[in-house]
Amino acid sequence: MPEIRIIARATARQGKEEELKHALQAVLAPTHAEPGCKVYELYASDAPGRFYFYELWKDKDALDKHAASPHFQKLRKTIVGLLDGELEVNFVLQVE
Repeated sequence: MPEIRIIARATARQGKEEELKHALQAVLAPTHAEPGCKVYELYASDAPGRFYFYELWKDKDALDKHAASPHFQKLRKTIVGLLDGELEVNFVLQVE
């Protein structure tokens, strides 16, 4: 099975930037501990309140297990009121 690469974007509602940042940071350690996680990095944009995850998963099964994990499910519920719009998830392919 091929590896899966994702770039996800989360943009905070005005005044919720720090809350969103802390909620996103909270999933880093448990996600890194997942067996199929190869890379899971969080970045802050130069645009205030905008955050990006860069993810690399061993395969679709590993990603599916991550999506069903308690820490990710908790994150999805936590960030609903913190986001300006939806969590944007992009499956990407490297261009050579």
